[in-house]
This record gives sequence, C-alpha cells and structure tokens, in this order.
Amino acid sequence: MIISDADLMILSVDASYGGASHDSFVWNQHPVKQHLIDFNNNGENVFLLGDSGYAQREFMMTPIIDAPQGSPEEYYTKLHCTARNTVERTIGVLKNRWRCLLRHRVLHYHPDVAAKIINACCVLHNMCLNRVDEYLEDNTAENENDYQDVTAQESSGSNTAAELRRGIEKRNALVQQLWASRR
Repeated sequence: MIISDADLMILSVDASYGGASHDSFVWNQHPVKQHLIDFNNNGENVFLLGDSGYAQREFMMTPIIDAPQGSPEEYYTKLHCTARNTVERTIGVLKNRWRCLLRHRVLHYHPDVAAKIINACCVLHNMCLNRVDEYLEDNTAENENDYQDVTAQESSGSNTAAELRRGIEKRNALVQQLWASRR
C-alpha cells in the first residue's frame, strides 16, 4: 500500500503484506488510519482518496459508482478519479525507475527481504524527486517553471453502519461543495 502526494512523493508505504492481501485489510492494520480518525475527531477536515475497493468513511473518500451523467455526483467522481490517479502515476514512476519492482521481475527473496527492497526503492524514489525539486528551485528564477498536480492516495476503513453513514454524509457535503464551486 502506498500513500502519495500530488508531487508523486511517497508519504507512506506498507510492503509487509503479500500481494494476495486485500488493500482494505492492509489499510485497516495501518497506523495512518488511526491518525486520520484522530484528526477528524479533533475537527480537522482531512481525508484520503481511495478507489471503490475501500469503504467510504469520513476520512476516506471513494468514487460514486454509476453516478448519473451531468449530476453533482458525476462531477465529484471525475475530480476524484483525476486526483486519485496521482497514486497510480507514482507507482508507475516507481516501477519504471526501479525495474526490480515490475510484475514479471519477481523478487525471489524471503518476504521480509522483499519488503525491505520495496521500502528502499520508495526511499530512493523520494530522494530522486527531492533532487529534481532542488534543481528546479535553483533554476526557478531563470525559468519560472511552476507545476502543480492534484492529491491522491490509497486507503480504507472498517465496516460499521455508523461509520459508513458519516462517511457518506461527508462525501455528499463535499460533492455539493465541489458542484457549487465549479466553473
């Protein structure tokens, strides 16, 4: 499981579970989940974007499947998918940079060693991005090259009805806010 920001920086990685583990299972074990719950309980409005494999929660926004065309829900889902695509690009850049992570290049190591290799690749990925950022900062005055993306992440939550209801209410409020602010 990888959580990334809009600039393709990896904020969190959990390679301790095998590929057969469902993303929502890994998310439910991850300490970031409790961190987001605590933020939201303290009045913060912090959440991650997850795909439809995750449970909708106050801290986890998921797409609205089969939203009617032209509706606020479709607009939200388009923005959601565009933003969440950043984590897919992060994974693509990571695998392209560190070819040992490609599916056909299986890491033939004990799972603990394979997890350490994955974690090391993620750290090196961030170091490479930081080096590019330093280069851009040094040349910004000359080039005025600013770039910006949209944020995204992978995650999930537990399956209680109350959590689901609060998550859906929060998502509905976000849908209406995005719809009202569209241009």
